Formats: sequence, structure tokens, C-alpha cells
Amino acid sequence: MSDLQTETNNNRDYKKMVRAAVLDPQNFLRATLSRQQRREAAGVQPTDPQDNDGWIRVTLRPVEIKGARHIQFAYYDDKKCITKNYAGAELSKSLDDLLKMPFKNLQVGSATGDININLTKSGRPLIHHARAAGVVAAPEAQHDRQKELLLPEGKPDPYLQAIGFMTDDGRIRADKQKKFRQINEFLKLLQQTGELEKFDKSPIEIVDYGCGNAYLTFAVYHYLNNVLGKPARMVGIDLRGELLDKHIETARSLGWDSLTFEKNTIAKYVPVQSPDITLALHACDTATDEALAQGIQAGSKLIITAPCCHHNLQEQLRHQPVPGVFAAVFRHGILAERQGDLLTDSFRALILRIMGYQTDVVQFISPEHTAKNLMIRAVRSELPAPASCVDEYQKMKAFWNVTPYLEVLLGDTFQNILA
Repeated sequence: MSDLQTETNNNRDYKKMVRAAVLDPQNFLRATLSRQQRREAAGVQPTDPQDNDGWIRVTLRPVEIKGARHIQFAYYDDKKCITKNYAGAELSKSLDDLLKMPFKNLQVGSATGDININLTKSGRPLIHHARAAGVVAAPEAQHDRQKELLLPEGKPDPYLQAIGFMTDDGRIRADKQKKFRQINEFLKLLQQTGELEKFDKSPIEIVDYGCGNAYLTFAVYHYLNNVLGKPARMVGIDLRGELLDKHIETARSLGWDSLTFEKNTIAKYVPVQSPDITLALHACDTATDEALAQGIQAGSKLIITAPCCHHNLQEQLRHQPVPGVFAAVFRHGILAERQGDLLTDSFRALILRIMGYQTDVVQFISPEHTAKNLMIRAVRSELPAPASCVDEYQKMKAFWNVTPYLEVLLGDTFQNILA
């Protein structure tokens, strides 16, 4: 048998393996297919508009809809996520179509163990089996994500009790319900990037710039170390010394020696180790840009920010003639302010893409809690940014006649890319 035939059979075998694991109703837990191959290596040729090879990641999980078991497919590209729920013959066909797409990494988790498949440049699969350690709970198929909290209530948790969210018998205090939902929503958005499972270094280094009350700082540390079992070292940066003293005491009471806090500005802080994950949640005005610049310059694998106020660009816009087509927007103060907010975050997302990050902007929490409810998620990519990003950026700058502060902070590093 020739090498090519052997490779073809191997390809067929690994796809059969993945297919069987996903369709196992008793044991299937989750699957992630990511990092597309070049079409030539995968042997896939363009066919019709429905043959979308633009997905950078697809995740699968069991869900229950109207009492019936389905598999939810979440398709991600660099701009959006589309979810579809399939069952029966439609599930079988959709899974077959998915396996025809040129993905490089395939990970399947089940109650009996995990399958990790990596395809070489020639398309040869390297297959690794990891048997489940101990008893793994059967998958729960719940369509309502709110019922599937990453940090559940109803069971006493020393961490949630230490930060004042939970009573001794495991109930979330009434005045902490909203914050508790926000924590779970943030962890879900963090987990949905698909990057946490890829970290194989120990410990994972994390910096939270402008940590404030540190609810999310503690939550991320707890989720990685105690829920996922991934050793992480984390530092929270803020200027409020009295608040940081309280956080230090809480971390000490939990025995969390790898969670520390430091009084410093974002711009002046020099991390001991380059952070793998950079966080900045509701950092005010240019503090968000300073955190983004820190993350980019450190080469963080994952950068997540939830921007707050956006004064810098607002001030620049106030000193520029209003483009005629936007006269109706800038006639009203609140609309002008929101336009400035949108432009600021659009520039930030575009700069991240230019600097080599796959970036999306999503809703963090419901607008009923705060109007500042956007989150920018950025994952460092191995692929160069499309040339169109630089063109878009230059045209936006010229149209509005402004200079985003993040561009200033990145200095020559960014200018060399624009040149």
C-alpha cells in the first residue's frame, strides 16, 4: 500500500472516530475543531457558497430542546458566532459536512476519555487518547445556559463565601444575585474563546489591570486553578491601596498564594513574567488602551477588555468639523457621545487585528445593568492580519481626522506595520 493510500485511510479512520464519539448519546461531552488547514493540504476543493471554509473554530455540545436531545454546533469566524441545533438525520449530515472542512486540531471529550487529533502539514493525523481519570459525570443536555453555571450555587463554596456572595448553606445572597450572574457570564465568555484548554504551560500567567473590587479577578483565578485544574499565577493591579489590602487578606485566608495584588498604574507596571492572559474590565478611558498596549507588547495569547468611558477620542471629535453625513447624530449630545464610544472601540478592535489578534466584540452583560456592556476579546493568531485591516484603519482615521490613543502607545511597533 502506498503512503498516500495509508494517509487516506488514516484520514478516514480519524473522522470515523470523531463521528462515533460525537454521536454517542451516553458519553459525549464536548468537541472543538479549530485552526483550519490550507485547502491544498486537506484535499478539499471549493464547491458552492454553502461550502464555507471561513470558520476558524466550531464547538459542539449536547443540549436538550423540548425534551429531545440535540447537538449544538457553534460556528466561529473572526467576526461572529452562529449556533445551530441538530438531531437525527440532520445531525448526521451536518457532522459529515463539518468533518469535510479543513480543520487542523480536533478535540473530543467524553465520559470515557478524550481524543486529541492534530494534522500535520501533509494532512497526516497524529492521534492521542487520554483515558478519563476516575468517574466522569454523564453529560447534561440543557439548552438554557443560565442553568449550566460554571460556578453553580446550592453547594457551599469557600471562595464565594470569602468574597461575601454565598451563605454558609450554599445560597447566593439576594443583593449579590446580579453580580453572581455577571461572574458566570464573564467566565462563560472566557471559556467560549476555546483557548483555556490549549494552555499547556504551567503556571499560566495572568494580569488584571484596574482590578477594582476584584470579583472577577478572584473568579478567574478560582476557575482556572480549582475548577479546570490548570495552575495559574495572577496579579491584580490598582491604585486603591486600602482595597488591595482587603484583597490580599482574602487571598491569604483562602490559601491562594499565587494570587497577589500590587498598587501601581497600568502604564508603569512591569510584569515579572510576560502575561499569557491580559484582562482589563471597566478600566476607565485611556486605562483600557494602556492595558491593551501592555497585552500586545507582552504578546499575550488572550486579551479581554470591557471598556468603560472613552474621553480621549470624544475630546478629539469635539475639536473637529462634523462630517456632513453625521450632522444629525452630533446634533444630540448623547448620540454624539455614543458615536465616540463606538468609534473608540472600533479602532481598538481594528488595531488588535492589525497586530495579529483574532478579535470580536460581544455583549458582556445586559444593558439594563450598564450601558458600558461591550467586551473586546482577542486571541493571538499565527496568521498575519489581512491587508484590508490596515486599509480600513487608514480610511477611518482620515475620515474622522483623529488619532486613537492606542496607536500612540504602540509607537514605532505599530507605525512600522502601517508604513
